[in-house]
Amino acid sequence: MSTIHSFTLGGTADTALGVELQSTYQEPILPPTRDRTATIPGRQGMVVFSSDLDAREITLDLAMIESHTAAALQAVVRAFAQVLLDKTGKPKDVALVFVKEPTKTYTVRYTGNLPLARLIGDSWGEFTLPLMAPDPYAYGESVQTRATVTTSPQTVTVTNGGDYATPPVIQLKNNGGAGIAGITLTVTALKE
Repeated sequence: MSTIHSFTLGGTADTALGVELQSTYQEPILPPTRDRTATIPGRQGMVVFSSDLDAREITLDLAMIESHTAAALQAVVRAFAQVLLDKTGKPKDVALVFVKEPTKTYTVRYTGNLPLARLIGDSWGEFTLPLMAPDPYAYGESVQTRATVTTSPQTVTVTNGGDYATPPVIQLKNNGGAGIAGITLTVTALKE
């Protein structure tokens, strides 16, 4: 299997989890939309008030590897399930990173049904892992810009290198003994 089809789940590589991503899997370009609309009698079509992206569904077709007996397969199955569940046995949020995009992380959780097709004398298994990303975006690394302000006025420029408009988080810390007065913070534009 090409490494382009590799991934990590919960910080662990697919092969270390005992699975291999098949050549076909569903990673939608965009998640479905949640549209707020109304129809007006006597008017064609509908009025769209707004739309938001819904949860992203990612479906991974996987094969169990490193299992040569039915008992070995069952051990891999149980270990894999532990990655998806918290200590109380409920689905938990885990990081999903595809090797083809190593700087982007989806936060996903198991959803739906997870049957295992046992093959070759019960020592090989294939299954489809349904995952849901409640937040439909993949996120890159957080970037921090630090600046020491010593004069007034002083301008500090922070650039959003991401793909979407993201408001900055601004944290001020006074390292001096005197109070700070007359601070003006201006965000000139979010990425459009």
